[in-house]
Amino acid sequence: MTDKAISRRFFGAAAAGLAALGITGAAAKPAAPKAIPTGKPFILTTWDFGPGANAVGWPMLASGASAIDAVEAAINHVELLGDYWVGAGGVPNEVGETTLDAMIMWGPTHDLGAVGCLKRVKKAISVARAVMEKTQHSLIVGDDATRFAARMGFTETSLTSVVSQQAWDKWAAKGEKTDAFDPEPIRKGDQLVGHDTVGSIALDAAGNLCVGCSTNGREFKIPGRVGDSPIAGAGAYVDQAVGGAVATGNGDVMMRFLPTYHAVELMRGGMAPQAAAEAAIKRIEDAGYSIGGGIAVIRRDGVHGGAKTGWEDTPFSYSVQTAAGNVKTPVS
Repeated sequence: MTDKAISRRFFGAAAAGLAALGITGAAAKPAAPKAIPTGKPFILTTWDFGPGANAVGWPMLASGASAIDAVEAAINHVELLGDYWVGAGGVPNEVGETTLDAMIMWGPTHDLGAVGCLKRVKKAISVARAVMEKTQHSLIVGDDATRFAARMGFTETSLTSVVSQQAWDKWAAKGEKTDAFDPEPIRKGDQLVGHDTVGSIALDAAGNLCVGCSTNGREFKIPGRVGDSPIAGAGAYVDQAVGGAVATGNGDVMMRFLPTYHAVELMRGGMAPQAAAEAAIKRIEDAGYSIGGGIAVIRRDGVHGGAKTGWEDTPFSYSVQTAAGNVKTPVS
């Protein structure tokens, strides 16, 4: 018997078997998910930064500005606050230096710009935007990211503050190793202090989506370490046809599961935002990791949801602002 005859016999038998079960070729194909309609403009921002950051980004959207401008402005606002976990004056690494990670992603084209371990430049999200708009690259890191920023006209300055210097002095005096050398947090809780990454997602009046995130990362990290924030699908992700998501928490673990990409793809398949957020976090838990982490998800029609793991005593939240006002949503 020839190969073609065998092939015909095999597929003929398979078709007959499906027919006997009442399954036709058309029925065997999964139904395509319904198209998600475009909602009215919105901006979502994580943590307690949300109301203040949204108050910067929302008027821009209301006046017709692009989602990318609103996301950049909202995150710049947080980067310049002097918070310990985002932007200048923040958490130092093992040798006492503050470095920044940031990413911005444009929904219509999936164009992406990111910086990792950026030094001596305050507005990390703006440098990330320059990577996206001025180059064909997606990620630039370390001292080379700083050189790129200077080339683009950004000013170099110290990112160390009195608070970050005192925190490092106190830690260094103990003579302890960085906790980055601790065992993996599998089936036992990690000891990391709960920390913030600011993430924003915006939809403008033209129906365009943009997402961005920025952080100075893990306290007393090994020099050169880059977290999940500048990694597409880990710290943030957006798809013009679906929606976007932003993540926060133990980035060294979160990036292994691409939770923001996972959540957006689940929404693409028809899952509601809240269920998608929970499923993305559950996948990490099911792998045995016991960490602190959270995710906020919003569909292009404005429906949103969030989930977290660990952080029993940490009040993770996100805020969404629309023409109807700002609503802060605690995540349990």
